[in-house]
Amino acid sequence: MKSPVRILITGASGMLGRSILRHFKETTDYQCLGTGLSRASSAYDPANNNTDELVKLDLLHETAIQHIMTKFQPDLVIHCAAERRPDKAAQNPARTKRLNVDSTAILARECALLSGCRMIYISTDYVFDGGIKTGAFPPYQVEAQTGPVNDYGVSKLEGEKAVLDVKLDADVGGSESSPSLSWSPFIVRVPVLYALDCENPEESASLTVANALKLQKKNTEETSKVKMDNWGVRFPTLVDDVAKVIRMIVDHSLSSSSPSRSGGGQIFHVASPQRCTKYELVKLMGEILNIDTSHIEPDSEPPSGAARPQNTQLDCSQTWEFLNQGQDQGQGDQCQGSFQFTPLREGIEQALAPFKSMLTDTE
Repeated sequence: MKSPVRILITGASGMLGRSILRHFKETTDYQCLGTGLSRASSAYDPANNNTDELVKLDLLHETAIQHIMTKFQPDLVIHCAAERRPDKAAQNPARTKRLNVDSTAILARECALLSGCRMIYISTDYVFDGGIKTGAFPPYQVEAQTGPVNDYGVSKLEGEKAVLDVKLDADVGGSESSPSLSWSPFIVRVPVLYALDCENPEESASLTVANALKLQKKNTEETSKVKMDNWGVRFPTLVDDVAKVIRMIVDHSLSSSSPSRSGGGQIFHVASPQRCTKYELVKLMGEILNIDTSHIEPDSEPPSGAARPQNTQLDCSQTWEFLNQGQDQGQGDQCQGSFQFTPLREGIEQALAPFKSMLTDTE
């Protein structure tokens, strides 16, 4: 009987990490261990093999990373944990670097030290600048010129480089025949995400715009106008869709028919093709919840706070090509084959359902 593939998932208490953990636990082909920090209480205990619970891992401590890697001995690490809020990243760039870059480099090196262990690093569309400086405009293929405009994007791009650069360490892994010397990580870039199981709207940069709907209840006669970003173009994507594609990538890469890649890494783009601005999104939310949005006005100026690129649409065609999902499905950058992303209206309606009474309460 074949042993299950052991997968360590960092940031498994976050939106994407939770979904990835669920999707890989659907089959006995995988044995998963999810880690968190504030939402996890106990450390990993190899004697009890407590993989059914979220275990605590402080990624800012190298010894903690080394300990869990040594004790769990994963075949694959999916690294979701990160500081993902651009404004927070700008407020504390040193801590952002420690979490998004330094801990990533440590994890990658520990993977390379374990014979046969691979890594999937979750990155972002914010490694691109929308063409403002680079002159490279969306939609972006994986090899497109990068040029992040804020600390968050810089840190995630440096994280990508840290993962890929492990292959340059000739001392890692021993002899030339060691799998570690053929280090071949996967990098998965994703756009802004939302989930159906958020504890509050603030957990998602997409759902948090719904809070603007509540302001119209303050004074029905003299409602203050609210300006909402109508400048930045985003592609909100349901985390469950991303998790499904990551599962497909892993399944495919483990299949005997998959071509092997020796040395270097591979980058995938996973994003819904549906576009909207925050203004368009909050208007859609108003329709779904039957809330008047006449107090919300479009703002055509770039938002305040950390700089954001205007449009960083990801071209996912190379992902579908890898998965053989684009065959005989016609032409176009966003050819998805048989895979269907959750329609934005359908996903947002489900995501807002737990907060409907809070957002529609007229008291």
